[in-house]
This record gives sequence, structure tokens and C-alpha cells, in this order.
Amino acid sequence: MSELWDRAKQLAKEAGIAVSDAGKAVADSTAEVTDQAAAAAGAAWDATKETASAAADGAAKLTDGAARAATEAADKTAAVASDAVKATKAATAETVEAAKKGLA
Repeated sequence: MSELWDRAKQLAKEAGIAVSDAGKAVADSTAEVTDQAAAAAGAAWDATKETASAAADGAAKLTDGAARAATEAADKTAAVASDAVKATKAATAETVEAAKKGLA
């Protein structure tokens, strides 16, 4: 009977070791998966920040381009308006001179 009891204790001890080893394996796997998930989340966050930064840079470049185009258009409009004022003054001066000659 004592042999049977010793064998039962040995089997229980081995079962306990097996359960402990399995628990350690599960804990190690969980830690590894957690580390991988954290690394993936970090990479995703970095990619998100890079994408947002690139989008902001692109928007800034587009805004700068639009501002330059608007400035160029305003400069051209001012030049055309200035030329029109000069042409109007010249035409007015000619009309005044012609009127003076006609009155004289």
C-alpha cells in the first residue's frame, strides 16, 4: 500500500510540475504577444504621426502656393489698373488739348 501511496504522490507532484510549467509557458506567451501588440501599436502611432505631419506639410505648401498665386494676381491687377489710369489720363489730356485748339 505504501508503494501505491508513494506512486500517487509522485504522479501528483509530476502533475503539479506539468501544470506549473504550462502556466509559465502561457505567461511567457502572453508576455510575448503583449510585447508584440505594444510594438505594433507603437508603429501604428508613429505611422499616424508621420501621415498627419505629411498632410500638414502638404496643406502648408498648398496654402503658400495659393497665397503666392493670389499675390501675383493682385500685382497683375494693380499693374493693369495703373496702366488703365495712365491711358485715361493721356486720353483726357489729348481731349483737353483738342478742346483747347477747337476753342482757340
